[in-house]
Amino acid sequence: MILRKIDFSYLENELENVKVDRAVFNLFKEKSQILLFKIYNLDARGANILKQEFLSAGGDVAISREVASFRTEKSDAILIGTKRVYKRIIEKLSYMPYFGLKDVRMSLEKYLENTPLPIFEIRGKTFDFNSDKFVMGILNVTPDSFSDGGKFLNVEDALKHAEKMVAEGVDIVDVGGESTRPYSESVSVDEELRRVIPVIEAIRKEFPSIPISIDTYKSKVAEESINVGADIINDISGLRFDPLMIDVAKRYNVPVVTMHIKGTPKDMQRNPHYDDLMKELLEYFEERINFLSSFGIDKIIIDPGIGFGKTKEHNLEILNKLHEFTIFNKPILVGLSRKSFIGFTLDNRPVDDRLYGTLASNMFSLIKGASILRVHDVLPHKDMIRMYRAIISEGKGDNR
Repeated sequence: MILRKIDFSYLENELENVKVDRAVFNLFKEKSQILLFKIYNLDARGANILKQEFLSAGGDVAISREVASFRTEKSDAILIGTKRVYKRIIEKLSYMPYFGLKDVRMSLEKYLENTPLPIFEIRGKTFDFNSDKFVMGILNVTPDSFSDGGKFLNVEDALKHAEKMVAEGVDIVDVGGESTRPYSESVSVDEELRRVIPVIEAIRKEFPSIPISIDTYKSKVAEESINVGADIINDISGLRFDPLMIDVAKRYNVPVVTMHIKGTPKDMQRNPHYDDLMKELLEYFEERINFLSSFGIDKIIIDPGIGFGKTKEHNLEILNKLHEFTIFNKPILVGLSRKSFIGFTLDNRPVDDRLYGTLASNMFSLIKGASILRVHDVLPHKDMIRMYRAIISEGKGDNR
């Protein structure tokens, strides 16, 4: 006898191989995957009720031991159950609108809706984040960026680099005119415009259909860039540093990348501290998404901000738990190319020798749910994504 451990993602194919009736596929799928959720600061009375309801439905809830002894009014809770269990719990909680249980039900309902990721159409190119992964190529027209500062200051050099990235299959060209490396100083709006506008104009003229993003947190730079051909706003501040950015994003109805940053580029790496890293990031994106949605801005891409107010350990933890951001049902962008945490991890590897570390980190990001990789080296990442697709698709096939 051979005992084989199979992955949940291959279950449907294996059910086919066993010749199970397709009518009961969903039943087996709902029984076979354990879903874990953590809830913060739940009313102790609600926590006790939730635990009993989960136990009766075939699941469980881990809560503080102080709840049972009535020594606390609040407790974090870890919910444990299959999809079938959660469906039963949601039904039961519909009759319990107290002790925080209504919010628990609404959050679970939202997640279990299983809504597909959005699909963006940009200059005739379809960005279906449900079925594909994409590469955003970095084009810094700055004198002081940490990796390629000073290389593409004039329009001719910048256009040549854009041509190279397009030839290598880049999906989006990301143009930036202000370095946001640690301890960097901001530049004036006029200087940033002087750097980026001619470059965007040249790229748009040479490549009419290539999507372009403008990496800026200044509303005037974003608006002028859109007017000459940019299609996406990539804002490191999550549209917080410049209140007028909201108006630009709304009026032009373009996708926006909303990133997490702790502090500003000038001070973000001065001993960044989090009491609970993932909780703080999840709260941040919950607030940002709700805020932007209230203005009718719904083409949202989230970026956890690797290296922006994080230590090496913070960055590694974010990558390890990247899948947690999928709860927002938004495309996830990861921008870790050549960053210092890779150098520190690899015995202080210099910035120009971090390609392999970048590729390994980005492949892990894809597995954990990333949709867009923002990178300096386009061709190696396009090849990596091709291999990722091949492994994923063939791995689910019938190899008998």
